Amino acid sequence: KRFLNELTAAEGLERYLGAKFPGAKRFSLEGGDALIPMLKEMVRHAGNSGTREVVLGMAHRGRLNVLINVLGKKPQDLFDEFAGKHKEHLGTGDVKYHMGFSSDIETEGGLVHLALAFNPSHLEIVSPVVMGSVRARLDRLDEPSSNKVLPITIHGDAAVTGQGVVQ
Repeated sequence: KRFLNELTAAEGLERYLGAKFPGAKRFSLEGGDALIPMLKEMVRHAGNSGTREVVLGMAHRGRLNVLINVLGKKPQDLFDEFAGKHKEHLGTGDVKYHMGFSSDIETEGGLVHLALAFNPSHLEIVSPVVMGSVRARLDRLDEPSSNKVLPITIHGDAAVTGQGVVQ
């Protein structure tokens, strides 16, 4: 039942964005909707296994859906960005599908901090950035071989698997 609810939320957001903002670039998750329940289950399992932080790196495809349905960004904030109402003086001026975000998610095993890395335009460059962020977090915890921080990198469909960092 939970899987179906999470899948429905993912599809519902895509339908809404497509209907409400028909000409806007949004890099839809359509066809890959199962990413949302998969990521949410990974976070739940990680939290129950003692992980306290998850650092996520991904390209454009599905990023807005992940922001809302996994990291818990307020949908109204995203809709305001589409409508041009976002507060540029508080941000970098980058496009909405490059922005990072962080939040705390409650799991049965405790609170897990999620961080979605900002996405540079160069394909796959976010993966080494995520790995460096995870290493820095582990160093800060003084537990370099710990499972307290989990990196998740998602390879998009815009590059060939195994191609590595493309610039």
